[in-house]
Amino acid sequence: MLKRVAFVAVLALPLVPTAAWAGHGKVGLWETNTTVSMQGMPPQTHAATYCMTAAEVASDTPPASANNPCTYTNVSHAGNTITADMVCKGQMNGTGHFSTTYDTDTHYTANISIAMEGMTMTNTVEGRWLKADCAGARH
Repeated sequence: MLKRVAFVAVLALPLVPTAAWAGHGKVGLWETNTTVSMQGMPPQTHAATYCMTAAEVASDTPPASANNPCTYTNVSHAGNTITADMVCKGQMNGTGHFSTTYDTDTHYTANISIAMEGMTMTNTVEGRWLKADCAGARH
């Protein structure tokens, strides 16, 4: 069970950059803090940094990546909020939904819920822009 929890927590990390697309953020280095919650387990918080390119900022769809085993449907934009359903395939298969809201072009919050193999994982993400260059990205 612990191995599965660790895998699911790691699976959540590639989803974090997905939250900063669709022309609402800024190009450069971003930092995220993600809290992963699952039934019967204490919440775990993970920090990461990643680089957003101009192409990713301008895109209206989540970026494709070898690190992200998910595909997205029902992508919707309403004001500063982006939502989508997702199907993830890989070591563990699951379905989920996410919602991301930008309060500025340098800050967002996101909620991601994924159901996999009889368990549900909920992620709460807070992202903030750090600087225009990507030196120091750890993700």
